[in-house]
Amino acid sequence: MSSPIITIMPWEYERAFAVGAGRFTANWGVPDAEYYDRSRMEEDRNAQVAAAICELAVAKHTGKYWHAGVWHRSDHGKYKHLADVGDDIEVRRVRTGNAVKVRAKDKGKIVWAARTADNEYRTVEILGFISADDVIASLVGTYQSEKYVEIDSLNRPWADNQRVAPEYRIGT
Repeated sequence: MSSPIITIMPWEYERAFAVGAGRFTANWGVPDAEYYDRSRMEEDRNAQVAAAICELAVAKHTGKYWHAGVWHRSDHGKYKHLADVGDDIEVRRVRTGNAVKVRAKDKGKIVWAARTADNEYRTVEILGFISADDVIASLVGTYQSEKYVEIDSLNRPWADNQRVAPEYRIGT
């Protein structure tokens, strides 16, 4: 079975665009992190919108709350503990590769991967999820604080041969 495609409704699209634009302007003038390679990156105004749309799509798919938060960069410390969706879901947009990044700071969360499925961001492909704690455990003894996990290694409950713990099943 293929990955679920989530269709974004017009009012959802408008709200997610507003969230993405708000996040973009909240970081206006903030320099990139030293590890960013601007030549390989999408323009921030597009990336922020696409990320917000992916968060919305994962929320729709899982039936969990999306807070759609936008805050000024000076308030980031107050809210960095919040999950993107629900109480424990971090959403990572996959743009060009075939893997999703899991970071040590994702401890205690489930990382879902998604990608926009069309150029207008009206549909989103849900790629799967993984327990961040499982990935973090594999980093013990290394100097890494993050790891890319191949899409094929993610839990995909819609696939015929996937065995998924009940707490991570859709609709439970």
